[in-house]
Amino acid sequence: MIPQHHGQALRYRHEILVTLDMIDELGHVNNAVYLRWVQEAISHFWQNTARREDLERIVWVAFRHEITYRRPVFEGERVDIELWVADYSGPRAIFELRIGQPGDVRAEVTSTLCCLDRSTRKLVRVTGDLAGLFFA
Repeated sequence: MIPQHHGQALRYRHEILVTLDMIDELGHVNNAVYLRWVQEAISHFWQNTARREDLERIVWVAFRHEITYRRPVFEGERVDIELWVADYSGPRAIFELRIGQPGDVRAEVTSTLCCLDRSTRKLVRVTGDLAGLFFA
């Protein structure tokens, strides 16, 4: 994608407390749970960043998720998900996420999402005014 933004990406943090229902038979967080965390964190970011008219008009849907697992996460741990929009082009935005604690990254995620009009379900171009919500 061709970078179209100017300025520093706004960072958002989302905290997770790991509970027993997130643990698999190997005793650590199941890989499918990471995807749930990613979707939850991006949703919270959008809810806390977007303008009311954008929340009413736009919905984000997954196009691609790439997860690199560094170290396992265990029950009882607290992890932070730090996320930001790295880039955008056309109807897509690339979200970068780091899961872990400062200095202890457990997983890195790149998620590409598509912007849709909520009522028509048609793709919506990420324009400068919308992208401005993601950059300082």
